[in-house]
Amino acid sequence: MASSRIVFLGGNGHCAERLAAGRKALAEEGVELADVLYPGFDGRARAADLDGFLRSVSDGLAAQRPRARDSLVYATGIGGLIALCLRSRGELLEAPVLLQAPVLWGLERRLMPRLMRGRMARAAAARLFSSRSFHRFFVRRHFVKTPSAEAQAAFFDGYARCGAFSDLFAWFTPGRLRQLERDLAACPAALRNVAVWWGGRDRVVTPRELRWTEQALGTTWPLRVFPDWGHYPMIDEAVAWARALAGVVKA
Repeated sequence: MASSRIVFLGGNGHCAERLAAGRKALAEEGVELADVLYPGFDGRARAADLDGFLRSVSDGLAAQRPRARDSLVYATGIGGLIALCLRSRGELLEAPVLLQAPVLWGLERRLMPRLMRGRMARAAAARLFSSRSFHRFFVRRHFVKTPSAEAQAAFFDGYARCGAFSDLFAWFTPGRLRQLERDLAACPAALRNVAVWWGGRDRVVTPRELRWTEQALGTTWPLRVFPDWGHYPMIDEAVAWARALAGVVKA
């Protein structure tokens, strides 16, 4: 993993402001961070379907090549599943992939994703994320350190401006996961050179997600747990997060 550049695949509701502190901290470590833009995020137009979504992400990656060809791909949340989809299509095979608390095969096991496959539940979730009382609950539960008022506003504005928030739950059905299992089995290289990080205080998704995924794919990936990290170390612990990443890309 000897690159000084990281290609970032964000989670659901991701927006550029989430990486402000982390980008600055990485720059001080001599590492460049390239944020891949998703359709339907941060106010951009939505894709018509998952294939269109993935094509748009692929085009965004292609625009960064050749510099992004062997860059470390850092994928968090649903970005982990997006990375595997791209690899199943023969893309990103040259690049090492680091999954941080990825949302993967737990989509068909955990209660919330299962509920979110229903249209009414997705509409209710969108309203919930616009509630200030829910914002306060979410911050208390899912951040290790309380972000500034400005950072909180930017974080939740990312959800408000994410038209694709519900789409991803609708697209990644059990049937789609079965297809992805077949596609990955046909491309063994897609499961190689993958490592996983997890925060020991992550309450969004737990390492059970990894165990379910490894069982479904018949593989095992090395796991490193950071005891003090939550789900958003690039916000909670930007400097420590940057140093850990810099250690990987410079190794």
